[in-house]
Amino acid sequence: MKASPVTDVKVSSVVPASVTGENKPRHLTAMDLAMKLHYVRAVYFFKGTRDFTLTDLKDNMFPLLQLQCYGHVAGRIRMPDNDSSAPALPFIRCNDSGTRVVEAKVDGFTVEEWLDLEDRSIDHQYLVYDHVLGDPDLIFSPLVFLQITQFKCGGFSIGLSWAHVLGDVLSASTFMKTMGQLLSSYGPPKLVYPTKSVLTSHAIGQGHDDNDDDEAISIKKIESVGEYWLPTNKWNMRRFVFNFSHDQTDRLMAKYAGPNQPFSEVDVLYALMWKSLLNIRGDKETNVITICDRKMSSTCWNDDLVISVVERKDEAVEISELAALIAGKKIEENGVIKRMIEQDKGSSDFITYGANLTFVNLDMVDMCHDFEIKGAKPDFVNYTIHGVGDKGVVLVFPKGKLARIVSVVMLEEDLAKLKVEVNNLIM
Repeated sequence: MKASPVTDVKVSSVVPASVTGENKPRHLTAMDLAMKLHYVRAVYFFKGTRDFTLTDLKDNMFPLLQLQCYGHVAGRIRMPDNDSSAPALPFIRCNDSGTRVVEAKVDGFTVEEWLDLEDRSIDHQYLVYDHVLGDPDLIFSPLVFLQITQFKCGGFSIGLSWAHVLGDVLSASTFMKTMGQLLSSYGPPKLVYPTKSVLTSHAIGQGHDDNDDDEAISIKKIESVGEYWLPTNKWNMRRFVFNFSHDQTDRLMAKYAGPNQPFSEVDVLYALMWKSLLNIRGDKETNVITICDRKMSSTCWNDDLVISVVERKDEAVEISELAALIAGKKIEENGVIKRMIEQDKGSSDFITYGANLTFVNLDMVDMCHDFEIKGAKPDFVNYTIHGVGDKGVVLVFPKGKLARIVSVVMLEEDLAKLKVEVNNLIM
């Protein structure tokens, strides 16, 4: 699409129904700061006319932002008053400044026609507000934008732009689930998480030794970006969605997993994408990958993320060998990441997604079933990460009607080759 299909864009604000934050600070953790240059972006599609209006959304955003767990979502980033020459760490001022709601139209497509288009990058290009902290001013930048786009069929999409300092994909999807519960008149939500912290993937291998000289290789230290919180890419980044059918995933599991190779489906899909990019980039660029798992606990914020690395040795080249490394040779780096960022004291910034080729397991998030508005569930949900480093990110969605969806953000020149490599490997 050369010209934007979106018209009649209107922007308004929604604040909590009553004073909640009392202007208190919410301090950002080291894991929050590791994610400060990244954004979660999502689009929820609903076909056909629904019993739902923009007014309904706004009316229910007031009590949503009033909930104790979401008071900081309506806040703004601040830097502390610091008379010394030492860098100061940002925090969220819980000042009830609110979120932004965007209203827009697409007159040239029905939802079904839009979803029939092959290029799913258009979802986030047109149906999610292009929100970056620091544009135009950091202290006035909302942390969350919601865009409601009406299609000519009467269907609509809800686009979310969520600053990752607030939390990961699960945090963003939980926010949307809570909003849906309020819109559906289910009363105050009772979100339940397992009381015991459990990883969503295989057990993580041994972490780094507790050495102050260790540096994490899962994140990349860069010069401070100042008050415009977005990393700079040297080359164009593009998005693409791979749809893996049940037959394709069954064939992959039959070929690469077995009684002596207890790999998960996610392990094999990671290995397939890793192998494809090894073929494209060679050893030097792709010998180390980062894997983002998470714990399920009583919260759903960035401190529940588990960041690990897997390093490929020269002899590991086959998909089954790469899957074995992923399943059993992860090295957790959370402790090293926290120490690095705390010792840096705000003088630098960090990239996590795309510092290495990065894989994200979204099996803990059932996007389609967790979100509901007045009995209606979305027909399609598309999540991605914005602000990705040059090595790219791969998101693996949970099993659904299409079996698996694998969403990638890659360098434009790599993406065309990746489509060919993946197609060759699954034939």
